[in-house]
Amino acid sequence: MPTPLHLGFVYAPQSGHQSHDDSFDPLNPAHLTTLAQDLEGAGFAFLMIDDSVGRAAPARTEAFTTASFLATRTRHIGLIATANTSYVEPYNVTRLAASLDHVSHGRAGWLVATGAADPAGANYGRAGEPADAHEARANEIVAIARRLWDSWEDDAFVRDKASGVFVDGGKIHPIDHNGPRFSVKGPLNVARPPQGQVVVAHRVTDSGSAAFAGRHADIVLLSAGETETIAALRDGVLAAAHAAGRERQQVVLFAEVVPFVAPHDAARGVGTSGGHRLAGTAPEIADRIAALADAVGLDGVVVAPAVLRGGSEALSRHVIPELARRQRLRSGEGATTLRERLGLARPRNIFDTSATPPASTAA
Repeated sequence: MPTPLHLGFVYAPQSGHQSHDDSFDPLNPAHLTTLAQDLEGAGFAFLMIDDSVGRAAPARTEAFTTASFLATRTRHIGLIATANTSYVEPYNVTRLAASLDHVSHGRAGWLVATGAADPAGANYGRAGEPADAHEARANEIVAIARRLWDSWEDDAFVRDKASGVFVDGGKIHPIDHNGPRFSVKGPLNVARPPQGQVVVAHRVTDSGSAAFAGRHADIVLLSAGETETIAALRDGVLAAAHAAGRERQQVVLFAEVVPFVAPHDAARGVGTSGGHRLAGTAPEIADRIAALADAVGLDGVVVAPAVLRGGSEALSRHVIPELARRQRLRSGEGATTLRERLGLARPRNIFDTSATPPASTAA
């Protein structure tokens, strides 16, 4: 029996490796809504809204704002917004992610980007910092976020009219974080997310990002051109996850693929950066997706078409039905949250002492 795969979609207009044709305007809310609804109808598990504070391309809206807009116009698809830990404050980005999870009824994710992005350093007053400073900042921010998401226990809201008790103060917790870069008392001023913890994603391109993903990420996006390189990145992620005390089922592995569907995709000759390039007819691309997934042991693929909308429409109309016919497309039926759809357990609150802790997700 073939193993069905989750499908994700990278939305990154004017990012340097994704453009758009005349039928799509990234600043037109109707076009963006249609794209998200079409992806949802085609069976995609999530839409990943890429972003960078370092690029000056005009056709871009901030990722969490975009995801919150789309949450009101979709019902099932996960919405993963990007924020770079080098240029955010931990309390604020944690609050944004928790709020997105509430307004989407448990469909939120955060693509954690790290590292310098020119010219963002000059804009945020952090120009010239070494790479290890960016990495240390990222580790600390994600650890803070996970504790803040747990700072309200699930049953902290009592709402007892008879007694007049609205919340149980004993179930609201400061985190009292005092680290090398941040001091955050807490608690968060947003209730615990519906998913317990917002799904954390990370793009892996080298050994450093593999180590970070192994420690922190629920969704791991392996972004490389060759199958052998993708497999090597996978090994680095799983080794880091094991060292952090995490189980294989806590890490959902995706590879980023860049499809060019012939004869529908006119951009087969367009240069791309990152991702595993696939070109051919719909059956040929389905063959290659299946072969890559089986060779690397993937849980899914994230597609990043070079052109919106032509490339995405060709994919949805021709490749996705081919994968479904072969029983290689995982259904989201019955799942109400992104965690449920991906087979990820809802984490126990770290402040809940009423139950024995399960195997931990690294913080």
